[in-house]
Amino acid sequence: MVKRPFLLCAWLLAFMGTILSLLIGEILDYDPCVLCWYQRICLFPLSIILAIGIYRDDRKVGIYVVPQVLLGLSIALYQFSLPYLLLYRGLVPKCTFGKSCIDSPFEFGFVNFPFLSFVGFLVILVFLLLSLRRS
Repeated sequence: MVKRPFLLCAWLLAFMGTILSLLIGEILDYDPCVLCWYQRICLFPLSIILAIGIYRDDRKVGIYVVPQVLLGLSIALYQFSLPYLLLYRGLVPKCTFGKSCIDSPFEFGFVNFPFLSFVGFLVILVFLLLSLRRS
């Protein structure tokens, strides 16, 4: 029986996000933009820190990583809102952060990489807060 199911769910999401972003970047050869790199900087260590916290049965590991998750969530929200509020409305001509995630071949309507990153960080944050509440 798992002692910390919410912490395990947060780790699984962080681990899957890490694997998927590496798969898309390295195997499918789709280079991320600058803001995607910042989100990866927030995401990749979560897999390691949360795994160590689960292994050591650290009840307060969520406290260590919540600021990191909030930073990744903020960057994802900014990147997700930028295209829809500015680019699609014609207020700015193009993405100023290098390669645009709007032109991704993996976009399905409003579901694109920034949106998926935002949802991922948001769900990780919810699981972390639930794990802190139960400890």
